[in-house]
Amino acid sequence: MPRLLEKIEASAAKRLPLPAGRKPSQELARYKTFLKVESARLKILHRAGGGGLEICHARAAVMDTLLRYLLADLQKDLPPGPGKAAPPFALVATGGYGRGELNPHSDIDIMFLHAGDMVTAGKAHPYLAALVEGLLYLLWDIGLKVGHAVRGVEDCAAVANTDMQSKTSLLEARLISGSAELLERMKRVLLTKSVMGREDEYIDARVADQTTRRAKYGGSACMQEPNVKNGCGGLRDYQNLLWMTFVRYRVSSLKELEQRDMINEGERRQLEGAYDFLLRTRNELHYLLGRPADVLGKDVQPAVAFALGYTNRSPSQRLEKFMGDYYRHARNIHLITREVEQRLALLPRPGRFPYLAQLLRERRRRSTEQVVDGFKIVGGEIHAGAPRVFRDQPRRLVRLFLHIQQRGLKLHPDLAQLVRRNLVLVDKEFRSDPHVATTFLEILSQRGNVGGVLRLMHDVGLLGKYLPEFGRLTCLVQFEFYHQYTVDEHTLVCIDKLDQFWSAGTPQHETYREIFQYIERPHLLYLALLLHDVGKADHTGKHEAVGVELAGRVARRLGLSAEATATLKLIIEHHVLMAVISQRRDLEDAQVIRQFAAVIKNEEDLAILALHTVADSLGTSDKLWNGFKDSLLLTLYRKTRQALKGGVEQDRGEEKHRETLLAEVRRLMPGSFNEDELQAHFANLPARYFQINSVRQIFTDLTLSHQFMRLQLDLNGNPLAPTILWHNEPDRGYTMVSICTWDRGGLFSKIAGALTAAGLNILAAQIFTRNDGIILDTFFVTDARTGLMANKVEREKFETVLEKALTEGVDFTKLIGRQAGLSPLYQSMEGETIPTIVTVDPQGSADYTVIDLQTEDRPGILYAVSQALADLRVNIALAKICTEKGAAMDTFYVTELEGEKVEGAARIKAVEEKIRAALKGLA
Repeated sequence: MPRLLEKIEASAAKRLPLPAGRKPSQELARYKTFLKVESARLKILHRAGGGGLEICHARAAVMDTLLRYLLADLQKDLPPGPGKAAPPFALVATGGYGRGELNPHSDIDIMFLHAGDMVTAGKAHPYLAALVEGLLYLLWDIGLKVGHAVRGVEDCAAVANTDMQSKTSLLEARLISGSAELLERMKRVLLTKSVMGREDEYIDARVADQTTRRAKYGGSACMQEPNVKNGCGGLRDYQNLLWMTFVRYRVSSLKELEQRDMINEGERRQLEGAYDFLLRTRNELHYLLGRPADVLGKDVQPAVAFALGYTNRSPSQRLEKFMGDYYRHARNIHLITREVEQRLALLPRPGRFPYLAQLLRERRRRSTEQVVDGFKIVGGEIHAGAPRVFRDQPRRLVRLFLHIQQRGLKLHPDLAQLVRRNLVLVDKEFRSDPHVATTFLEILSQRGNVGGVLRLMHDVGLLGKYLPEFGRLTCLVQFEFYHQYTVDEHTLVCIDKLDQFWSAGTPQHETYREIFQYIERPHLLYLALLLHDVGKADHTGKHEAVGVELAGRVARRLGLSAEATATLKLIIEHHVLMAVISQRRDLEDAQVIRQFAAVIKNEEDLAILALHTVADSLGTSDKLWNGFKDSLLLTLYRKTRQALKGGVEQDRGEEKHRETLLAEVRRLMPGSFNEDELQAHFANLPARYFQINSVRQIFTDLTLSHQFMRLQLDLNGNPLAPTILWHNEPDRGYTMVSICTWDRGGLFSKIAGALTAAGLNILAAQIFTRNDGIILDTFFVTDARTGLMANKVEREKFETVLEKALTEGVDFTKLIGRQAGLSPLYQSMEGETIPTIVTVDPQGSADYTVIDLQTEDRPGILYAVSQALADLRVNIALAKICTEKGAAMDTFYVTELEGEKVEGAARIKAVEEKIRAALKGLA
């Protein structure tokens, strides 16, 4: 670094001195060249492996050098006046620039500091005003983004006392040029008037800010697209730690924290390495994008990884290594800083004498101290009773967390550290110890209170040490397009979601709570969730099969019975099956229910799999689950449960449910409707319609069909025109559009084509055809460009195009071609493509041939596929449409026009090839 600074100074000495008689404003090119040359030098050094802090410090040094030359040249032309000395003045760097940490495209923050007598009645001294104005205009003309302030020494204290962010920025103030004494005076005033006596206020505000910020950016250090600066375990966590410890103890480095026993040497080294890695990552983000950036998005991760030296030939392995390193560093920052925050909250305030009341409170606190199993419980926290608490009895490592769970205790940070130091005790014998196994299974048996304890065990390293099958998942990157967490974090979030069912905070949770109550072995459900993705660490592509084998090993160590082991393996092997069947199969088809029931075999395993499915989906992504999928899953659950009991009860239950719906819809009907319309609606729709639709949706569809039939009686109307209803779902982020018209050949493709032509992206669809020929189709759509709900222009265009298509005819190929340039909102990573898979299964249903399609989402897919089927004279009886994070996963139940199945090798091959060709035409 010293040699680099020498080179920067030498470059400045060569390029920045002005020719005689020239002013700074006349030599802007000179300053720009200097910045360009030095920026290029730093970029080359960075790409050659330069450290994150090294580049940031050098960037700050470049700015310091430029500012000193500019200020000196300006001051030559601004003499204070005949016989007068220049008033005391300092140019000061604040914020990140004050720390000497500037990423390549970060803004610079500066302060013009004066003694306090250079601004009177809001008007600056002419010398100061000219200096400020001159320097700022030069910096702006050079092309820099500058934050600035003009303050006297006392002003700084006043501002710091009204705004925490300003106080933090001023605490990092560093001299660029001018009076060092003035800056030191400001720091003394700031310390006495804004820090001393206000420590608690600042710490509390900082902790609150930490909590809010972490929640805002995902609440986890292992997000799929992390925010390097503000996310959990990001740069701000590290910086916040130093700010708080400076205010509390006047220490400003990790080395000083180590000397105060706030962290140990290993933790210091972890923090230093992690911070440098994150800075280096952010440097590359800036260089790559040519602008300030904090989000490490999936679209840039491959390029960032390669530039940082991850050059494995396999893009997926390159990304796994880079992002795995990123997550490990971010997790270290998050866990260590959080632990130090806890210590800051617990330790006594420095420089204060305890009052009598405080002494009495402390005495009362100690009088309530309990000793349990070698641990001390004081004030709701659990402490080690002795340094050898685990050495004396290693089994306490797991019993500790049972005590925490059962008594609702907090883990003292010193005890957490002691656990980490004793993980060496968790060996093969420990993992096979029946006593430890019984304790662990007891932890898993506490419905609604498992997630927090397992996360604590994971944070201290015990969970992965005890279950190495799970430990291999730590910071493991997932390449499935729909996951937003690493595998370990996803697993723990799933368990958190399962816990929430027990609290029953919503009607949805109440339903799942009832199912939860039915389960007699909740530990098997929690264990299955904990192990359901352990097979992913093997990268075989068949993680369910690998997971079953690994789960068998765990079950043997835990001493599970043969029956319990069979249930555990069943759930892990089939943990995606219930979602697939409920979302992509016809739940009216008795064969589907029978086949699924044959796999599950008993009601408790069905209940376990149902809760596992929902928790897994909720833990995958916040946006993957909705009320529609919820109703499908519960329908499958109830039908399968009845099938396992006997089909008669199922039929009776469905009949009673339909009678209830009929009565409730009748109550909503206005006087203009008649009973015949209501009866016709219920008589002409399949049972599946009433299983998945609410009373409100059924009434909406009845209203739509009522309006459509009235149009048929209008002599001036067009009987072929559809009736359309739009409804926004702001909480879900999409728009529902319902269409009612007469059924006809190719209708589905025309609706899909009109939606695409209008610039709308289809997320899902429900299609129903009444026995009297009326169709009731609902599509869930968003703006294909922005991902927002459909706007007025798009709605009107859809209605116009669809009516024309149904009455006159439309060239959809031309209209959809105009949308072809739209990129999907989801951008796949290098090497991460969603393959096109088309399967045609004549045995998938008793009455229909089932076509399953998976492909990368792009405009026009539904139109292309449905039109291809129409061209082949194949009828779509049922479609299940699902678009999630860039993947279209659609299922079509089809027949020939005469009603028989599509079958025969040649016919199936023709259908597959036609669909593939149609999709290829969209590429």
